[in-house]
Amino acid sequence: MGRTGTVGFNGLVCLNERTTEQKPHRIASTASLIPSPVRTRRRFGSPTAVVARAMGVVARAQAKRMPSQQPDGQRGCEPDPTMGVATGAQAKRMRSQQPDGQEPSPPRGGSDDGGGGGGPDLISLLPDEILGSIISLLPTKSGGRTQALSSRWRPLWRSAPLNLVARGTAVDEAAVSRILAAHRGPARRFCVTHFVVRHLDGWLRSPALDALQELEFSYSSAASPKPPMPPSALRFSSTLRVAHIGCCQFPDDLAHKVHFPNLRQLTLRRVTISEDSLHAMLAGCPALNTLTLKFNDGFSRVRINSPQLQCLAMHLGCTVQELIVENAPCLERLLNCECGDSGVRIAVISAPKLKILGPLTDWICRLEFGTTVFQGLHATRMGTVMRTVKVLGLYNLDLSLDVIINFMRSFPSLENLYIKTFALGMENEWRNKPLDRIECLDLHLKRLVLIGYQGNKSHVDFVTFFVLKARVLESVKLVVELSKAEDKRWAKNQRRELLLSNRASSCAKLDFTPHESFSCQRDIHELSDPSENKC
Repeated sequence: MGRTGTVGFNGLVCLNERTTEQKPHRIASTASLIPSPVRTRRRFGSPTAVVARAMGVVARAQAKRMPSQQPDGQRGCEPDPTMGVATGAQAKRMRSQQPDGQEPSPPRGGSDDGGGGGGPDLISLLPDEILGSIISLLPTKSGGRTQALSSRWRPLWRSAPLNLVARGTAVDEAAVSRILAAHRGPARRFCVTHFVVRHLDGWLRSPALDALQELEFSYSSAASPKPPMPPSALRFSSTLRVAHIGCCQFPDDLAHKVHFPNLRQLTLRRVTISEDSLHAMLAGCPALNTLTLKFNDGFSRVRINSPQLQCLAMHLGCTVQELIVENAPCLERLLNCECGDSGVRIAVISAPKLKILGPLTDWICRLEFGTTVFQGLHATRMGTVMRTVKVLGLYNLDLSLDVIINFMRSFPSLENLYIKTFALGMENEWRNKPLDRIECLDLHLKRLVLIGYQGNKSHVDFVTFFVLKARVLESVKLVVELSKAEDKRWAKNQRRELLLSNRASSCAKLDFTPHESFSCQRDIHELSDPSENKC
């Protein structure tokens, strides 16, 4: 059996295999996924180990939910989190819950240790429902391999909630069809992306996907013209909670059929959709919590009227001219993840809980917050202040201190400020200028991150202003070139020039971080696109 593998969405290992004919005694629907039992026990101890760890999580969660149901002498008997297996006390309680005269059957078809060694196979004593839930959390191939652990495990994968992920040009479409044909359990997640799928409509109509909860599909981005979205994608209206749709056309005649009352996350990526159809789709998702729009076309205006929406991430693209947040009472994150947007008007009319905003750029044509208006990052009319915003990201090409200070006046409760620049900077001398009180500097600003710091006079003056004025500042992170980060003499001189000995906050710490080790997901996770954990 030839095998290739890729890392898929959320770290899952994707189904990506070419199969050869299997022996008749193997299970045909999963033959491409299962090595022989002997090789599995010798080479793939990982399924048992992963199942054990996942079982530990489930057991600990159950113990927390049911402390009052345990005898006083047995409360707090949780499994060792490093082992992920049930303790003797837990196994005894499970046996005591069996009907009188009935003992839990030992594992069949394998040794006492379930192939993992180190003691009796207590994991196999768990009910099928719990084991099935654990298997559904495993990557597709690891879930299939659990069938080779023992005869006790063999039927579980086909009855467990299905988690099927298939990506790339080398996916064996016949194997996907066999898995769907043989599966008898419920469906949790179905993901097929980044290749030309001839069977997609048929797969989505499979009874195995009834009551599907998570759907992700995307045709090849090289396909021209874009294929239409299959109508069968709309048949999961009552159960679907997560949907990622990519590289297709949304037919206008389907817009009135969109009704997903339980959908929580929606991502449209490189989808051609009309403005009327887009707004009809959003209106049909009343429980929507997260919306991501990435490089779509066919519309020029996006209006947000969503009672439950908490996160809106926009990669606006070249066709969008306006983003208007008309009524979003629960919106907390408004993310503009494409720094190259130009000629775009963004207006926030009503978002009373907005906490995280950005990155905003110099190139935004017009930015409105109530009665406050900005052209790019330059204020043209001051009125409404956004007291709820705690995190702000800015892309300021020229690194102008005056621009940043004026922008900060509209966000008096700001705690975290992220700024990205690639230029040498403007004249940022501020010591002889009169400066009105800035509330966030006196009371709230705790973290400053400057990406593209070069250490010249303009950048030093810029950072020094915050070091000497921010009274509750805790952290200053300067992202620099690798050669500068490794130069201890350069770093020492920079610390001296930044006047750290006179800092306004005694708790403030300064860190130099190289670009190569700076991760947007890790360091600016607040401004990261939730659909792919990077902006």
